[in-house]
Amino acid sequence: MPLSKPKTSSTKTAQDKNEEEDDGAEKLNLKNDLALQRLINESHLLDPNNQVAANHRQKLLDMRLQALGSKTSMLKQEKMPMSHRKGITNRATEKEAKRRQEAKENGIILEKVARSKKVVERRERGVGGPTVGQFKGGMLRLSKHDVAGLKSRRR
Repeated sequence: MPLSKPKTSSTKTAQDKNEEEDDGAEKLNLKNDLALQRLINESHLLDPNNQVAANHRQKLLDMRLQALGSKTSMLKQEKMPMSHRKGITNRATEKEAKRRQEAKENGIILEKVARSKKVVERRERGVGGPTVGQFKGGMLRLSKHDVAGLKSRRR
């Protein structure tokens, strides 16, 4: 086994200082990168041509909270008239349809539309309502299956 020379303490301290300086510079660079990224993300909100400053500050704060992991937007409105809500959803669907149409015309392939499955729940009937048949137009209509079921229960 070859014997190696032990390192002197002066070389260790010089290396440690270099590593500490590198770590400090790395942390500073990371901090600056994060600040620059935030500035780039928020630059469209700081446009001097826009005169609605309060709105922009709220959007800016909301973006920061969402970047930190907020579950919902603070700008989301809980209560609004149904006609307004329907208008917003209709506008969103029209916008999406227009985007897909333009992409189709330009030959761009988009992601497939995710279709949601509608869950059909059994309707709860009121107290005292008929448990068999179909009540329609003031008349209870019984199918042959319903009648056979009723007869077999009695016997």
